[in-house]
Amino acid sequence: MKLEKIVIIKIVVVIVAMIVLAIVYSNIIQVEQAITQEEINEEKTNALFDTIEKETYAYIDKYTIYGNHLNIGGYISNLIIGENFTLNNVSLVLRDLDLNETSYELEFNIESENIIFELSKNINEGIDLDKLTEGNYFVFLKITLSENENTDEKYYSIKNITDYTGNEYYTMTKNNANLKIDITFPNYNKDDINLDYMNIVAEDTNLPSDVYDIVIDPGHGGSDSGAIYDDNYESEYTLEYSIELKNKLEELGYKVKLTREEDEYIESYGEDGRAVIPNEVKSKLFISIHLNSTVKDNPQGGVEVYASNNANLEFAKNIADNIVNLVGTTYSPNNQHKVLDGVYVRTYSESEIEDAIEYANDLGYEPYESLSTETPYLFVIRETGGIMTHAYVDGRNTNLDSNPYYDSNISTEAYLLELGFINSINDIEHLKNDKEAYINAIVEAIVNHYI
Repeated sequence: MKLEKIVIIKIVVVIVAMIVLAIVYSNIIQVEQAITQEEINEEKTNALFDTIEKETYAYIDKYTIYGNHLNIGGYISNLIIGENFTLNNVSLVLRDLDLNETSYELEFNIESENIIFELSKNINEGIDLDKLTEGNYFVFLKITLSENENTDEKYYSIKNITDYTGNEYYTMTKNNANLKIDITFPNYNKDDINLDYMNIVAEDTNLPSDVYDIVIDPGHGGSDSGAIYDDNYESEYTLEYSIELKNKLEELGYKVKLTREEDEYIESYGEDGRAVIPNEVKSKLFISIHLNSTVKDNPQGGVEVYASNNANLEFAKNIADNIVNLVGTTYSPNNQHKVLDGVYVRTYSESEIEDAIEYANDLGYEPYESLSTETPYLFVIRETGGIMTHAYVDGRNTNLDSNPYYDSNISTEAYLLELGFINSINDIEHLKNDKEAYINAIVEAIVNHYI
């Protein structure tokens, strides 16, 4: 028996030793593979930067993310093209280490020997970050020149001269998955190459607990009931509709937050303020739900969708069209601030600017520098958009809490929806009886916007 036990122990020892050796060997192989891959990547990075012009930068003085779109603009200085060459195209390219590239055409013009470029004048256009796939992207400017039938391509590294050093972005949830996108501006220094450059790294992730896709804002609440007509209260309709919209979007997999979940008053600014929450939770989309009213009894009624004045209005138009078509309501007959059927843009008027300056002087603070006829008037659009929408509530007016994101270069994309007129018989009938159609109309526009 003792001999058998000794034999068994020896066998066990041998087996354990073999397992340990296998683990050690496996780890050695993994380390060697990692070293080999690191060496390969280093060689590929060297080869990539060898293709970049060494003496000239593409400088960017505009760098923003509004909603899900990255937008940049800038210039190349003192670029001598030559009399026999034609400048055919200027584009922004995302290149990987295998030199595969995705190209985005830039709007550009030539002033003296400078090329002035930008992705788009609209803040919600540019690179759709939600359409990126996982990977490590090096971002360069590419110009295409031609001489007779010969074509020449030149790549320029990007040097960031804005006040913003980088951003962290989370894509909209799709199929229970997200990408975390880090945008940075590192330096590459190897051998005789020393260049600043722009880098985008997209990695699979899950949304952190404090990050959301969409924020829905039920307008008014608590002591602020909004518009009232007969026994109809705006704040009650906006909460009911917002909860239903949230539930429907969550069924589709989106992560959604409400600015309020009950009949309560919430501040506009400060921590957990109505215009602050969307950026606190890094949302991509912010929709504020409201009802309209007029002094005239029983107006025609209809839908109004408000957007920023420097945005592409296609999404706003789709929301308005969907509501009209699916609910059977109409576009609002209101022509003030109207830009398309059902779509409105309101900015400060000259008289409103004068009133704001007079108000600031009376209270003893400097008037806001960004206040102009290009500044959105509605605070849920202006203050949620950072520098893109000229947000300005920075704390100088001590009667207001401050907006900590007023000077941010990354923000949510904001819309205000006036679903109908509370004192319109037709609109109230629709709002009472066709809630599902309203919700489906908004959801369909959102889903199509983020395909």
